[in-house]
Amino acid sequence: MTRAECRVGAITSRLLHVLALIGSGSLVPLWSTPGLALPAPDAATDVAVSLRDGIQAAIEIRRQFLKGSPDLRALYKVTALLAKIQLRFSGIECPSDSDALTVLLDATRQDTSLITTARTEPLAAEALALLVLQAWLDTLPRETR
Repeated sequence: MTRAECRVGAITSRLLHVLALIGSGSLVPLWSTPGLALPAPDAATDVAVSLRDGIQAAIEIRRQFLKGSPDLRALYKVTALLAKIQLRFSGIECPSDSDALTVLLDATRQDTSLITTARTEPLAAEALALLVLQAWLDTLPRETR
């Protein structure tokens, strides 16, 4: 990516999130050019952009269900992404998929045993995705459901 793209925000939400983490000091780059000044998006910008990703992840979970037999890896990854985004709204960062799923399910008082089997068992993957999707839906006002 170029400096111009960074300056105008023409970057992916994942890159914006990483820049926000670097800017806040939560993430330290392993290497950078001496004197390089990276843009540091604020938390509000990061959350606003993450909201769009959350919407896309919720839609992708539904698309996986509509396939009839979802792609287990894709369903697990998008479910974990939706969990990470929900946690981000609360100021919690979990880079690991399984950690994010565990933290979110613990917070909603759900059984975390599905996490270990969701990568290999279709029923567990679907049940896990439904729990995370429901947690997402529970954040919406009642009238919009």
